[in-house]
Amino acid sequence: MSLTALKNWMKYQERLARGLLKEFSDLFQDKTEIAEVRKRTLELVPFWVAAGATGAISVIYARSFHYAEQLSSRIFQEIGDWSFLFVPTGFVLAWLLVEKAAPFSNGSGIPQLMAASTVAPQESRESQSLIRRLLGFRVIIVKFLSSMLLVVSGGAIGREGPTLQIAGSVFYITSKVFPKQWLAKNLQGLLLAGGAAGLASAFNTPLGGIAYVVEELGKTHLNSFRTGMLHAVIVAGFIAQTLVGPYLYLGYPKFASFQWPDIPWAIVLAILAAVIGTLFGQGLKAVFQWRSRITKLSQKILLAAGAGLLFCALIRFGSQEYRASGTELLNRLLFSSTDGSAEIVDVVGRFFGPLLSYMSGAAGGIFAPVLALGGTAGSAFANLFDVPMGGLAVLVGMTAALAALTHSPFTSFVLILEMTDRHSAIFPLMLAAVIGHGVSKMISRTSFYEFVAAKILAQHGFQEDETHAPSEKTK
Repeated sequence: MSLTALKNWMKYQERLARGLLKEFSDLFQDKTEIAEVRKRTLELVPFWVAAGATGAISVIYARSFHYAEQLSSRIFQEIGDWSFLFVPTGFVLAWLLVEKAAPFSNGSGIPQLMAASTVAPQESRESQSLIRRLLGFRVIIVKFLSSMLLVVSGGAIGREGPTLQIAGSVFYITSKVFPKQWLAKNLQGLLLAGGAAGLASAFNTPLGGIAYVVEELGKTHLNSFRTGMLHAVIVAGFIAQTLVGPYLYLGYPKFASFQWPDIPWAIVLAILAAVIGTLFGQGLKAVFQWRSRITKLSQKILLAAGAGLLFCALIRFGSQEYRASGTELLNRLLFSSTDGSAEIVDVVGRFFGPLLSYMSGAAGGIFAPVLALGGTAGSAFANLFDVPMGGLAVLVGMTAALAALTHSPFTSFVLILEMTDRHSAIFPLMLAAVIGHGVSKMISRTSFYEFVAAKILAQHGFQEDETHAPSEKTK
């Protein structure tokens, strides 16, 4: 190359570099773009802070719940027939704490979060008053303490639903702490992100958290809260895994590869588990309706004590595996090589245990109990019909029952898939989810969570139209 040509080439590269530098500089001189980037970043800060707090609190709650289950097991090994006094007393105390301190911290907590997110787009005094009763610092404390009392007393409850209400409360509190200009366009997006973060950190299932919020909690378009929700799930999940390490909710169950001849049996097991899951949801609705008609304090005390007494008889004359969330039972069904099957009587115990616990009126989730119910049903019917599906029958039953209770088929198989990391079972899980949802829809148009959320809204002068947009009733 000649010297002249080299000089021309160098001048060309210099002009090109100056042009690129000018364009790059212009990006940062556009005040509109800078302001927009700053605004979007500030709007994400509340999601990061709330999600970080949610991840930490969910780990503390999970470990406390696990310790309470172990303490309960030791207590019941020692007290014998004194459990007929211990259990009703615990049920009454757990309910009384809710009744006197935070009435809307009772039960699962998912319907409360659904109701709060439904009225959140409104800025009326009535809607804000309702949200303050459904979510907040007092709800967090009472939810935690009441559920601990109930599980120590043997209550067949889970921690996942309560974790969602606690997470929603954390995000709601965050909305009151940060300046308004730092907050997203509406409170609804923040609460829905809280639900996603709560479920993701409770089960260590980030995809399941997103799926459930979109499918069940979210009645608005995904674009309105997509970014914040993704950030919340990532941060909450990262914090939870940092504190406890990566884990699977149910480990790595081993079973033979799914074969096409197994399809008819998978369908049969899914239908049976779905029917049981749907009847369980209908039973919860009946209990909710019954409790809502009781107004006298003395009658509520008798109901909580009576539920505790019946529950105690169930576990004393049945099995200790009917206590708590049912995770211990699921682990036996999935991993025990000597006693890895359930009987029909176990299905009965896991059906009525959570119903009686919910009847107390204390705080406690039903997400994990319905998984235990479905898994027990899948195993019991496979054992009854001599179907050699092993642990896969348990997973099919879990998926079908969860889809039947929640009316969320996509969430159901994604959750079970993430809990076990069994990609080889994805087809039967999807099939079970679709069957569970279809069977439940034939029996009941609304899920238990939707039913309770609608009742909460109606009691406070709100109603939902066909598009799920909340409106106040004419007074």
